[in-house]
Amino acid sequence: MFVRANNLTATAVERGIAVALFSDIKAGATLMYRTGVPLMVALRVLLRPSKRRSDDWTRDWVLH
Repeated sequence: MFVRANNLTATAVERGIAVALFSDIKAGATLMYRTGVPLMVALRVLLRPSKRRSDDWTRDWVLH
């Protein structure tokens, strides 16, 4: 089955966010980076959650 690269990236970002929520930001960024998400993208997503789309499942969570 063919899977588009941006779908793989989106999945890696979502998993990284989940790890950050349940562990810490460093762990989430590390997971994203190791699965091919550019480090600057991982940090932007984790450090500026308000910049994500409004229907994002994490919009009401606080990362710490």
